[in-house]
Amino acid sequence: MSDSLTLGAGSRPVSGAIRWWRRSPYGLPLHALALWVRCLAPLVLWFGAGELGRFGLLVAGSEFSHGSFREWRLAGTMFLFIVMVMLGMVVTVGMLHAVRGALTETAARRAEGEEPEPLFTALGRAIIAYVAIYLAWGWHVTDWRRFADADMERYAEQYDRYVAAGIENALGAATGKPPAPPVPPDAGTDLLLDVRVALVFTGLAIVLRYVLSALHDRRGGPRLAFGVAFSELAYTFYGAVLVVALVGERSEWLSRRAAVTWWNERWAALEQAVPGFPAAMERLAGLRPHIGGAILVPLTLLTLVILVYGAYTESGRDVVKGTGLEETVTKAGRRAHRLTRRGASLFAARSGLDRWPPVLGALRATLRGGAPLFTLVCLCYVLLGVAMDYAERGAYYLIGTAHRQLDWLVYQIPVRFGRDLVFTTLTLCLFAAAFDIAATRQRAKRSVSRSE
Repeated sequence: MSDSLTLGAGSRPVSGAIRWWRRSPYGLPLHALALWVRCLAPLVLWFGAGELGRFGLLVAGSEFSHGSFREWRLAGTMFLFIVMVMLGMVVTVGMLHAVRGALTETAARRAEGEEPEPLFTALGRAIIAYVAIYLAWGWHVTDWRRFADADMERYAEQYDRYVAAGIENALGAATGKPPAPPVPPDAGTDLLLDVRVALVFTGLAIVLRYVLSALHDRRGGPRLAFGVAFSELAYTFYGAVLVVALVGERSEWLSRRAAVTWWNERWAALEQAVPGFPAAMERLAGLRPHIGGAILVPLTLLTLVILVYGAYTESGRDVVKGTGLEETVTKAGRRAHRLTRRGASLFAARSGLDRWPPVLGALRATLRGGAPLFTLVCLCYVLLGVAMDYAERGAYYLIGTAHRQLDWLVYQIPVRFGRDLVFTTLTLCLFAAAFDIAATRQRAKRSVSRSE
């Protein structure tokens, strides 16, 4: 897979009848819009099916999490959450697969005799790496919050009763009435498992992941790939409960160490000694989310598109392939001991460095289409988000404010659905168009170099 943005290796020259906006970086918005119009029907069907399935799983998780044997119910709720995450991945790959037939690069590959790839095959190839990207970049946090918010919205009366009980106790204290302890609400905590239950399911997920990974390495196939991806998610999410518990205890222990106290005191002294240091750190903290949203998020989504279309860069060696660093990396890998290589891989995984090679590979693949292409990708992504926010605000302005709270909540449902539909479909078409332009330009360069 990592060689496929090789995209044009050994290929015949692309037909000169390709329109300029399908091969020029400056035609990216037009190309994305053309893909969106051409593939709108399947994109809407995929998105609608995904939202319907997500809604059903949110309701099912909220209903299942309340009742007797709550600790074990929460384990089942976590299972439903994992199913929801897998559903989102399938829908995203399905939407990208629906756009794939309209790409110039796909037409060129089929002209060379490449058979059309079925959706199930694409899912089997992409799902394991998709899970790695999903977990490495923290996309699960948004799904986690949405799952908890849905439970809190459906059981909001628990918070009303809790507040009312507190008020009654306060009033009763003035009259001498003994206070009754209010029942704390459990809505929104449907993914907070008991540590012992989480330990059981984490162990099962580890065993399942080991077995399915071994079978997948030997036999391959989409079904085993789905099993590996599901077990990876189960191991991560069930194990997250144990990690949170251990990190909490470890943080409390570390906060009492002399070295930590000394470091905190030195850092506070540094902030006071350097003029403007706190202000500079605040500005940097304020810029960080904007930089991530404008550059890192588009790069990550480009990584996903390249993954689905079969040009995924999986390791750092693939990133430098074809450059001057390739020989240096190859020599270093040959001379390093096996334990050293294994230790370096473990360090990269534990420190989060393993999430960067796919992103750097996506950046390199995009830059092959020209620096203006990457700039336009980031700019169009940011402008699209801003435009959708203003469109949503405009829809609320047209609806007006003279409505009851319940009616207002009902009006928000179609507005948010339409906003998410347009933003998601246009975003995927934007990154598919970026991949198509980069691949077409790279194919054309290889054709010219071979003809010379």
